[in-house]
Amino acid sequence: MKIEIEDIDSCNKKIKFEIPHQEYDTKLKQYYQKLGREVKVPGFRPGKVPISMLEKKFGPDVKKEVLSNLISEQLNNAIVEKDLRAVGQPHLLDVSAEDGTDISVSASIEVLPTVELKDYSGIELVMKTPRITDDDINQTIEALRQRKATNADVTDRPAQDKDLLKVDFTSKIGDEPFEGGAAKDQIIQAGGGQLIEGLDKGMLGMEIGETRDIKVQVPEDYNNKEIAGKDVDFQIVLKGIQVQKLPDLDDEFAKGIVDKDFESLDDMNLKIRSELEEYERKEARKAMKKQLTEKITEQNQMDLPEGLVKEQVKFMVEQAQKSQEKAGGQKHDHGHDHDHDHDHGAEVTPEQLDQYREPAMKALQEELILDQLSRDLDSQVSEEDLEKEVQNMSQLLGGGNIQQIKREWEKNGVLARLHSRMKRDKTLDAALEKVTIKEEIVDRKDLIADN
Repeated sequence: MKIEIEDIDSCNKKIKFEIPHQEYDTKLKQYYQKLGREVKVPGFRPGKVPISMLEKKFGPDVKKEVLSNLISEQLNNAIVEKDLRAVGQPHLLDVSAEDGTDISVSASIEVLPTVELKDYSGIELVMKTPRITDDDINQTIEALRQRKATNADVTDRPAQDKDLLKVDFTSKIGDEPFEGGAAKDQIIQAGGGQLIEGLDKGMLGMEIGETRDIKVQVPEDYNNKEIAGKDVDFQIVLKGIQVQKLPDLDDEFAKGIVDKDFESLDDMNLKIRSELEEYERKEARKAMKKQLTEKITEQNQMDLPEGLVKEQVKFMVEQAQKSQEKAGGQKHDHGHDHDHDHDHGAEVTPEQLDQYREPAMKALQEELILDQLSRDLDSQVSEEDLEKEVQNMSQLLGGGNIQQIKREWEKNGVLARLHSRMKRDKTLDAALEKVTIKEEIVDRKDLIADN
């Protein structure tokens, strides 16, 4: 089949081809043969109905369906043969199909633009890594001490700030109790910020066994809308007081940290510093990858198919709506994962298209640039790499049968997204080798100010 491709612009092509009449005629006869086996005509056995009778009864509809199927099939073949990176379905412009002659077809189609990346080796990047301070190390060690903390009962004094208090409570708005307004053996930390402001402070000074009435005004933005903005009367019974006891900061404590293999307190300080520095370097490298993506995208601005932009805007609108519903506590379950290629729900409005066009185009341009960059650098993610990453992630999630997890992730799209992320990281790692990088150790406050 002879195919002609005409460039309308960088994102639109015109496809022209001819379908030989003989091919159409063959498809028509095959359809009638199939139809003859399926329809029931009085006086004829299945498969023995004359084609002339089928033509008389079904002719216009059959010709229309055969022609439509043949055009669709040949259009798809043309797209594959000419390696067109199509966006959406072709749009028929003209079909010339006179009896007994070849059928001429022309159609338009949106395509992804061809990307030829400019030389990016002259790009210079600064990797700003926060300086690890003694305070950073002390905070990490304090978190480890908190994990090893034990609780001790206190019986010889009233409740103080930071104590763990065991309480029963009931509450009312006026004279009416409300759902969730009572509990027994509740453990709260005085001054820990767990309760409505004023409630835990009102417990300070209570003796074990004491009952105290405390009135608080609930903030307007409180998550329980039934009591938000109202005065609530609480009756508190203090049943017990405990204090948290932290382990001594010595060599024995350091050696007792599971999975860390610290040999002493000094060794713990050195290794924690090294771990924090390594973490910050990785985070700084992530930020540098983002910078590199933005700089290469700026170098290679391109036109984008309008249909693709609209689909990306639609995706972003739906994601924003899901986030709003989640924040508002509403349930919104379609029974499947969202992805770029789905097509449900209302079309985007002109206002939404205008609001999201710029970020949608930025996201699409970066995606196309990274795709071409991965092609240029021949970035590949091996099955072994993917398997190892699945194993690492499954361990973080609590473990399980790796192959079963992999099958589930493949089914719901998680595996494809994981593969895409790994390929993106591998591509940018390779691209970073081709640019100039200057590393700076900076104070964290300066890094925050820059951002």
